[in-house]
Amino acid sequence: MSAALLRRWSSTTYAVIASTEALEALGSIDATMMEIDRGTDRCIGAFSGQLASIERAFDHDDILPLTDDEAARRRDALLVRSEVLSSGTDFIRLVYSQQWVRMSAMIKAIEGKDVKAAVERLGLSAEVGRLQRWTELYGKELGVTEAKTADPAVKAVEAWHEAYGTLLVQAHAEYDDDKDETHALLRDRLLSPYEDAAEEERRADQRARAASARKKTEAEPEPIA
Repeated sequence: MSAALLRRWSSTTYAVIASTEALEALGSIDATMMEIDRGTDRCIGAFSGQLASIERAFDHDDILPLTDDEAARRRDALLVRSEVLSSGTDFIRLVYSQQWVRMSAMIKAIEGKDVKAAVERLGLSAEVGRLQRWTELYGKELGVTEAKTADPAVKAVEAWHEAYGTLLVQAHAEYDDDKDETHALLRDRLLSPYEDAAEEERRADQRARAASARKKTEAEPEPIA
């Protein structure tokens, strides 16, 4: 390894170590954003779980056919999921600013006419109202929806993602030779968490597309004999 390359690696690695230590130090300060993020993630996860529970309650209809009311309730759950959480909930693992963008899109979808009507029929208006309030609080604390001094947790998490992202790019550039087992192993160890998250995102999108296709098929009128 050349001296120049060694200096680059040392600098990048030190940035990751320093940003990681800054994150660990958040335990000793008032990291309000971390608490809001945790509460928001739990609410999003619970809402997703409620929709999934409704869908599971009415599956295996090939064995036990659904009544009209049951089929309508399942269609409503599929509709809300496909429009509001089309890519699943993995976005809650993103850095705060990126998560807020996805949450804003989620709230915009919730406010759509068809989705709003489906939410009301499902009896989930209270849960949706709380999602909206968590998103509003998230944006305020993040400093997106109103001016404020950034929370220490926001700065620390953003700094860690930037440092680690730089390390990933450097690792991929320097160790892009699969024939070298040592280099390939190091690169894969660094990249696998991000690649796993990307793969799960793709799978969630495929599941959402399949659910949307089923919803459209179920909604089509029976052909007149």
